[in-house]
Amino acid sequence: MPELKMDDTIAAIATPLGEGGISVIRVSGPKTFEMAGKFFHPVKKANFADFPSHTIHLGEIRTLEGAAIDEVLLSIFRQPNSYTGEDIVEINCHGGMAVTGRILDLLICGGARHAEPGEFTRRAFLNGKIDLTQAEAILDLIKAKSGRSMEVAIRQLAGTLSQKFKTLKNELMSIYAHLEAYLDFPDEHLEIYSDQEIIKRLEVVRGEIQKLITGFARGSMIRDGVMAVITGKPNVGKSSLFNALLERDRALVSEFPGTTRDRLEEWIDIAGFPIRLVDTAGLASNLNHPLEQMGMAAARQSLNQAELTLYIVDSSIPLDEEDGLVLKAIDFKKPVLVLMNKCDLPQKLDEEKFASLLENKKILRISTKTREGFDQMEKNIAELILGKSVELESEQITRLRHKNSLQEAAEALTRTKDFLTRKESFELITLELKTALESLQELIGEVYSEDLLDVIFAEFCIGK
Repeated sequence: MPELKMDDTIAAIATPLGEGGISVIRVSGPKTFEMAGKFFHPVKKANFADFPSHTIHLGEIRTLEGAAIDEVLLSIFRQPNSYTGEDIVEINCHGGMAVTGRILDLLICGGARHAEPGEFTRRAFLNGKIDLTQAEAILDLIKAKSGRSMEVAIRQLAGTLSQKFKTLKNELMSIYAHLEAYLDFPDEHLEIYSDQEIIKRLEVVRGEIQKLITGFARGSMIRDGVMAVITGKPNVGKSSLFNALLERDRALVSEFPGTTRDRLEEWIDIAGFPIRLVDTAGLASNLNHPLEQMGMAAARQSLNQAELTLYIVDSSIPLDEEDGLVLKAIDFKKPVLVLMNKCDLPQKLDEEKFASLLENKKILRISTKTREGFDQMEKNIAELILGKSVELESEQITRLRHKNSLQEAAEALTRTKDFLTRKESFELITLELKTALESLQELIGEVYSEDLLDVIFAEFCIGK
């Protein structure tokens, strides 16, 4: 990312490009009102400088020559009570690439700079409106793929996770300040905590950090989703299940085996969790056509990548050699849900014999035609992914950056405890304690580098 100036005025389109009812152009910076005033002509004649903050005004955007571009609504947000902490206007115009682009061009020609990805939120962070964890939560909220991922992002945006980090940091800061005072003024005979008391307090903090680290796998699943692969032999109903879960006809379905040859993917929401559902070609031994062979190779690759396998069989026919081929391809060390499809038809599959081959995996009867068993199936999928408890915890980390910083803090606290136990010098002890503190400060952005900000905000869209 190029070096950014934070004292200029930026502008960008904040809504997706294309046709729509409304487009929004956002402007932020010290000359926002001056620039907008060049082109905005309110219906009610008034001085732009007199507009109160958090008000909306009807008017026209016109060129400097007076040609009308569009009738718009212009919102005013005065510093410091705005998203970025700077003066902001948001121009709501009619949706469409031509009119939106023309208004943005006017602002750029008027002296604004085109904003970089995430620059509005970056300014909000640098101006103290939000911390770094909250900035990341804004992106997670925009990209949320399910109700649960949205809930987690909203909680983080509200500051629950930031407050947890700050509480842990403040406790370490209290210990660190006391030890530093002892080092600076050893002759003052300041009251010093006993080693055991310090160790006890450090263990409490480290225990809380470890809880957050342990919950990362769950949190990242909620944020990033899980890859669930549907597998089975040809013509057992894999694509029918895929379509039924999507509630639309995405995959071709026919009575002829081998209809599905390529891998199909779609995001779905099951019990509030994001699932990347993958439909694959049937696994079979007698494949003559090169496309069928390529399809089965892709199916095996998908199975290797799967975080959850939905193994489907046809309960209306007996087991055969093809079922054995599928069983050998499945990694039963990973979560597997076994689905006996076509339960609306007379059952000919020997369920007892089948169960003996499944390494104690649960079998669920379903019908992709009538949707029988679907409610239980979705519940079982959520339990396989997240365990018996599918309730959200109050604070969860969802990003690898969070986990890595917490891991560094936990390791530094372990070394701090070891030095205290061995009666090492306070210089060594405070050095490790400072390392743990800096890791927590980096989480919320009290300590940061420009490179870190570049990485985080590069993920954002332009205009946010």
